[in-house]
Amino acid sequence: MNSKYVKCPVFDGTDYGWWKNRMMHFIQGTDYECWVIIENGPLAITTTNVNGVSSAKAPKDYTSDDYKKAEKNARTISLLQSGIGESETSRIAGCKTAKQIWDSLALAYEGTVQVKKQRIDLLMQQYESFRMHEDEPIKSMSSRFSAITNEVSNLG
Repeated sequence: MNSKYVKCPVFDGTDYGWWKNRMMHFIQGTDYECWVIIENGPLAITTTNVNGVSSAKAPKDYTSDDYKKAEKNARTISLLQSGIGESETSRIAGCKTAKQIWDSLALAYEGTVQVKKQRIDLLMQQYESFRMHEDEPIKSMSSRFSAITNEVSNLG
């Protein structure tokens, strides 16, 4: 399916795990290299001097390949910003890279590594003690179970 026909998921401050998973797949399906940029940081546009020391290249010295890298970095930011609702834009306003945007949202909604581990531990307890409620339809039980396993999965 062509990504032009897939609607970008929009994050409004709720259901971060759902949005994160959908946005990851949306970006990967649109342009996988953009996803790599989110994970690893922007494509570097550098020059190396005679001593072998690399430094950022001035835009006036960009080659056509450098402009392609700059455009890819900008496209990645644009894809992410397309998926962030107005209520969340102030949270990412100071971010200069797509990786900073992604990491900022993850920290805000998933917490630090320690908080994430505690949430996973709590979810694992819920998973281990999961039981069907009396008179509960299978569909409802399945939905509750899926919510637990999906949240664990979204937390890594």
